[in-house]
Amino acid sequence: MRMRLAEHLRNRIWVVPAVFAVLAITAGIVFPVVDGATELTAIAFDPEAARSLLGSLAGGMITFTGFVFSILLVAVQFGSSQFSPRMLLLFLRDPVTQLALGTFVATFLYSLLVLSAVGRAENPGFVPHNSISIALVLLLASMFMFLRLITNTTSGLRVASVVSELGREARKVIERAYPEPAGADEAGERDPLPLPEDSRVITYRGEPGVLQSVDRQDLVSLATEAEAVIELVPAVGDPLVPGDPLFRVHGRAGALEAEELESSIVVGDERSVEQDPAFAFRLLADISVKALSPGVNDPTTATQTLNQIEVLLRILAHRRLGADVVHDTEGRARFRSRTPSWEDYLSLALDETRQFGAGSLQVSRRLLALLRGLLETVPSYRAPAVEAQLELVRAGARRAFSDEPDREAATTIDPQGLGSSRETP
Repeated sequence: MRMRLAEHLRNRIWVVPAVFAVLAITAGIVFPVVDGATELTAIAFDPEAARSLLGSLAGGMITFTGFVFSILLVAVQFGSSQFSPRMLLLFLRDPVTQLALGTFVATFLYSLLVLSAVGRAENPGFVPHNSISIALVLLLASMFMFLRLITNTTSGLRVASVVSELGREARKVIERAYPEPAGADEAGERDPLPLPEDSRVITYRGEPGVLQSVDRQDLVSLATEAEAVIELVPAVGDPLVPGDPLFRVHGRAGALEAEELESSIVVGDERSVEQDPAFAFRLLADISVKALSPGVNDPTTATQTLNQIEVLLRILAHRRLGADVVHDTEGRARFRSRTPSWEDYLSLALDETRQFGAGSLQVSRRLLALLRGLLETVPSYRAPAVEAQLELVRAGARRAFSDEPDREAATTIDPQGLGSSRETP
C-alpha cells in the first residue's frame, strides 16, 4: 500500500501545488490576524494602495499561471513528438515544474486572502502591512521560479540533456536492482535455489495494466512469517490481465492471504523506471529509433543516444544478472523473481537502432565502436553475445552499401560515428 501511494503521488503533477495551496490559505488567514496583534511594521501601506497592490497581484498571478501552463503544454507536445511519448512520465515527475506551479498558485491564493483582510467591517482602517510585504516576497519567488522553469524546460528539450537525465536515472535503478558484481563464470548467473514442486498459485484480480514495482521487503516479511518462499511470476514491466498467475507460494502456502500479497505490487497503465532498468533502455532506444525515422533522419541524435547506452551496458556487464533472490535475516531465500538476461539487455539496447540505422555510416561506425569496447571489457562468458551483435552490424553494412568504399567506411570503428576513425574490425 505504501508503494502504491508513493507511486501515485510521484506521478501526479497536482500534488505539490495542492500542498502549496493549503499552506497559502493557512498563511493568508493567520498572518493578517498576527499583523493585527503586533505594532512592528516593515513597510507601511495605506488602505487604497494595499487594495490596488493585492488586487493587481492576485489578478496578474492567475493570468500568469495560465500563460505558464500554455508554455508547458507546448513543451510537452514538442518533447513527446521529438523524443518519445513515454517521456511524459518523467516530465510529470520534474520537481522544478511542480514547485514552480505550486509557487504561482500559492502567491495567487495568499494575495487574495490578504486582500480580503484589508479594511474589514469591524476595522475599516486596518491594513496588514507585514502580510502585504510577504505577498511581495512571494511575487519575487514566483519570478525566480518562472526563470528557473524556463531554463529547466528549454534545457530539457536538448538531446544531450534528455539522454543524460535518462542515463542518471538508469544508473540509479541498476545500482538498486543489481547490487552484486558479476561472477567469475556463467554459473553465477544460474538459479541458485531449486524450489519445491508443490506450490499455490495466486492469480491477479485487479484492473489490466503493467507491473510497475514490487515491495520485496514486504514480501520477504510475509514469507518469513509463513515459513514459505514467494515467487513472482511476471517480471517488472510485464502486462497483467485478470486471471494471470501473479505469485507462486512454496511451502506453507495456506498461511498467506492473496490480498496481502497483491498489496505489495504496484500496477499502472505504463512502465516506470523505478524498478525497471529495461525501461530506461526502452526509452533510449525509442529516442534513437525516432531520430532514424525517415521523417526526422537525424543519425547524430542516435549516436548521442548510443553514447549513453554504452555507459549503461558497461555497468550491466559487470553485475550479476541472474534471478532476483532476496533472503531473510537467517540467510534463507524467501523471494524470487525473473530478471532480463545479458542477451535481453543487449538486444533491447541495440537491435532496433542497428536495423533502422543499417543505411547510416555514422550509426554503423558508432555501433561497431560500442561493441568493440564492450568486447574488450565484458566477462568472457558474455563475449559471445557481443560478438554475435558485431557480426550482425557487419552483415547489415554489407547489405546496405553496394559500393566497396562505402562498405569499408561503414565497417570502420569510430567512437564519434564520423570524424574519429579507427581500424576496420
